[in-house]
Amino acid sequence: MEIRIQQGLQGLDRLQGAVVILDIFRASNTIIALLEAGAAGVALIAGLEQARALKAEHPDWLLLGERKGLTPPGFEGGNSPVAARGMALKGRRVILTTSAGTQALPYLSPEVTPFYGSFANAAALVGHLRRLDPPAVHLLPMGLEAKEPAREDDLAADYLARLLAGERPDFSAYRQGLLHNDGAARLRRLGQHDDLEFCTSLDVSSLVPQVKLTSPPWAVALGVAAGERAHGG
Repeated sequence: MEIRIQQGLQGLDRLQGAVVILDIFRASNTIIALLEAGAAGVALIAGLEQARALKAEHPDWLLLGERKGLTPPGFEGGNSPVAARGMALKGRRVILTTSAGTQALPYLSPEVTPFYGSFANAAALVGHLRRLDPPAVHLLPMGLEAKEPAREDDLAADYLARLLAGERPDFSAYRQGLLHNDGAARLRRLGQHDDLEFCTSLDVSSLVPQVKLTSPPWAVALGVAAGERAHGG
């Protein structure tokens, strides 16, 4: 298995194998939490108006998202893993659009299998990828608004690359980097202290979000427990 760290959105349409999307503060963790709360699937959308249009087509679906870390007007909730964890979502569909974590999906090749990864599901994700044994695993740190590097996403890519290579990296050093960077400061300014704690916790979930690429403009994240395959649509 070849392990690569992919920087930026260019070239995503040429990739093969598995792609692990990393948006640590906070989309990766929100998707994990939504699926753990029982969501039947999370429709992932790049654009705000596309998300609103999908909500109009499916008024019973829950519309969540963020821009600049805040809930957009007319949305029913933001991009918060802690809030998602407390929702009663059994069997319900959710729509999610974020400024970074959902932005890669329109660029992905149909030849790849996308996943969402974080420190929260690191061991489960690595175990799942090893069992699938794709020819290559591309780790994609999304960065700030998918435009510039974000320290927390780069740390996750490095940590997962080391795990996949059979190393046993010391998480405590990574956690210090997570707690002391611009992204963490931004969450604190927004009062999102509980989300910061969730996003900097290791192996608190055995769920691996796998993405089913559907017709544009959206894709669906489905939850698989470590060692299982995604099912449904």
